[in-house]
Amino acid sequence: MNNFKSRFKFLGGRRNTKLEHVSKDLVCGMASTDGIDFVYTGIKYSFCSDYCRQQFQKNPEDYIIK
Repeated sequence: MNNFKSRFKFLGGRRNTKLEHVSKDLVCGMASTDGIDFVYTGIKYSFCSDYCRQQFQKNPEDYIIK
């Protein structure tokens, strides 16, 4: 016999591992360029240039809107 807790424990083990993607450059606001990406906390951020990616990498929390 299944109980209430075991059902939620089973469902909790399934996690969506699909990577989220932010395509607008958070540093300058321009459109992103393919291949200039950085993954932070499971989210893929894209940038228009290596300079913007480096600025984001220094302190991502400054650019992420919560």
